[in-house]
Amino acid sequence: MSFWESTLGEVTGNEADAFAKSFTQIPNGTMATARIETFITTEYNGNKFLSISWVLTDGDFKGSKVEQKLKVYGDPLSKDSEKARHRALNMLKLIYQLYNTKPKHAGDPTDADLSVFIGKEAGICIRETEPNDQGRQYNWVAEIHDKKGFKCETGISVVVTHTNVQPGAQGTFDSAFNRQSTFNADTAVSDDIPF
Repeated sequence: MSFWESTLGEVTGNEADAFAKSFTQIPNGTMATARIETFITTEYNGNKFLSISWVLTDGDFKGSKVEQKLKVYGDPLSKDSEKARHRALNMLKLIYQLYNTKPKHAGDPTDADLSVFIGKEAGICIRETEPNDQGRQYNWVAEIHDKKGFKCETGISVVVTHTNVQPGAQGTFDSAFNRQSTFNADTAVSDDIPF
């Protein structure tokens, strides 16, 4: 292979292929085709789950990665750990069915078992989380569909607005009216308003 060959396709020198896209968050409801890059068993803070790393293969965010956690062992942080486990087991079974594959045993899936899905493509629906304590949002995979006939569509970013409570004024909300000390609600309304 020569220096100018790429495993990802033809090196064109076009702006669309050369410039990095500036995005970090994929808008809520985005539908895109994606390929499974990794599918492994992992653990975080003592919680074991299956992790799928999807790489988008089409649409406005082509090349972006989205992680999917299948909490097939339950989720102690969830309101209902068993419900989370049940949903995750159904998602795992859906993946097996989507690719006409059956587990080779009834035990926990191993990384070797899950490796049969690496490189497989599907249509996925991407969602955004609510902001966490630090105000950060993340993407997650909400749905997986057959790639055949799947239509890519860019979603709409979740806009989060905050209402700040002023210190010492419980139940009073921060607003432009509250910050404007000379505001008088009785004189602010004009008869020129048509409704």
